[in-house]
Parts: sequence; structure tokens; C-alpha cells
Amino acid sequence: MNAATVRTTVPVILNPSARNGAVRKRIAPLKKVLAADGFSAELVESTSEAHATELAARFAEQGAPIVLSLGGDGMVRAVAAGLVDTDTALGIVPGGRGNDFIGKLGIPKNVSAAAGLIAGGRNRTIDVLDLDGRVCVGNVSLGLDSQVQAFADSVRRIRGHWVYLYGLVRAIVRARRIEVTLTVDDESIDFRGFSAGFANSGRYGGGLKLSPAAEIDDGLIDVVLFTDAAIPLLALELVAYMFGAGRRLHPHIRFTRAREIHIAAAEAADPIEIVADGDAVAQTPATVRIRPGSLTVRVPA
Repeated sequence: MNAATVRTTVPVILNPSARNGAVRKRIAPLKKVLAADGFSAELVESTSEAHATELAARFAEQGAPIVLSLGGDGMVRAVAAGLVDTDTALGIVPGGRGNDFIGKLGIPKNVSAAAGLIAGGRNRTIDVLDLDGRVCVGNVSLGLDSQVQAFADSVRRIRGHWVYLYGLVRAIVRARRIEVTLTVDDESIDFRGFSAGFANSGRYGGGLKLSPAAEIDDGLIDVVLFTDAAIPLLALELVAYMFGAGRRLHPHIRFTRAREIHIAAAEAADPIEIVADGDAVAQTPATVRIRPGSLTVRVPA
């Protein structure tokens, strides 16, 4: 093979079980676009989130300029964890159900279009969240969001963002209040309500907005608290909030920004499940921090 035909190899880490294995159907169009742009794909299947992180870190150590994640937001989180604070960029080819993180970055859901960014995109530096040492790219939350995810995961016939709307409706009907003490930077807050969210990207649930105003490179966490209210009233306020209505239309939703939040369950209470990027990953007590400018992502030019 002469120098003119040598192709640059692009590592692709995939979750073979994403969307019940349907992610494999995205390999052929991905490879086709990469080949047309002068690249060859090195496909590597991960066996777990930790394995995906190890693979990504290994490619970064070897000097790979970019590593692709093929899967959902969980795979993006796992690969990103191996690339933070390195010179290697994260490329994202969507293969999950929600694909919320790419929506914030403007990365298309179409496989071929997303793969085309490897040659035609640009690098952007963004923040990540740190949940007790675990890297999270989008959001961390507890309470209602955990219930939404559980209901969404329980159905198979509903697709796309509709499955999260279904989960939201079911969760609101059966909403359970949580009680936690939050230390938001230096301020202590005794919180009783339905949900506490800590946003980097602000998008979740297939396009819903935990924080419409969240910026992914401002060095801050958007703190969103759904405080105690009658459930019908909360439902109306949630709709108004997620569609960007003014604060007077959702008085039971509190908002602030911070760089670090410590979360502790009420004394003698059971630990509360914590969700990150759509997956239950931890329990209280926990600490969420922002890591500014620590990840490079390939985005549209």
C-alpha cells in the first residue's frame, strides 16, 4: 500500500447491546462515511461502562486525535470519562434512545451526518460534572427524574422522546417527595420537594429540558429544585418551565447556579438514588462538582 492510500484509523467504542442490539445496524453507514472521508474505523466492543472508559483512556495515551462513541448517553459518559483532561477529542455517533447530550451540542441524530463531523467538524472544549469521581456529561438528579427513568425503562413499544413523556406523566401521578440537605457552594438548603437537578447540558428525557438556560461551557452547574406543591399545580408548572415560560408561571421551581453541591439525605432516612445521564449510578450522600473546560468534543463547524 503506497502513501496515497494509507487511511487514518479512528477508534470506535460501541455498546453492542444499545437499543437491544439495534446499534449494530449503524456500523455500516458509519464505516461508509469514514471511508469516503479517508478514515478507517477500528471497532471495539465494550463489556461494561468501566471497560469503555479504560479503552478510551488507552487510545488517548496512544495519541489518538479522536475517539468515537457509538451508543447512547451512557456510552458517551463512559468514553468521555477516559478522555477528560487529555488532548484526544470525543466524537459522538448516536445509537441510543434519548441521545440528549448531542442535542445540546448540535450533533445530528442521523448516523451518516454525525460521522461526517469527523472530517467536517471542529473541536469544542466543554465542562463535565464530577459525581464523587465519576464523570457525567449531561445532568445529575434525584427524586422525580429517577422515577421518570424507571417508568421509561419499563416500556418497549413507545419510542423516542415519547417514552420519556410517558415516564414523566406516570412519575407525576405517583410522585414521591424527597428530603435532603443541600450545600450549594457555601449555602445550606433544607430541601423538601419532588426533584433536585444539577445540570451541565440541561437536556434530558429525549428532548425535555431540566434547565433551558444551561450552558455547557460556563464553568457552572445549574441547580433546579422542584419544591413541594400540589401535584396538579406542579404538573402545570413543569410544562410552563420546560417550554421556557417566565418564572412567575412556575413559582415552585427554584433555580440557582453553583460550582459544587453536596447532597445528604435527611437524618435517619434511607439513601436516595441518584441518576446521571439517564442511568442510576449512585446514592446519597454525594458531591457534584464542575470540571471546567476538561473535555474536547467534535461538533458541527
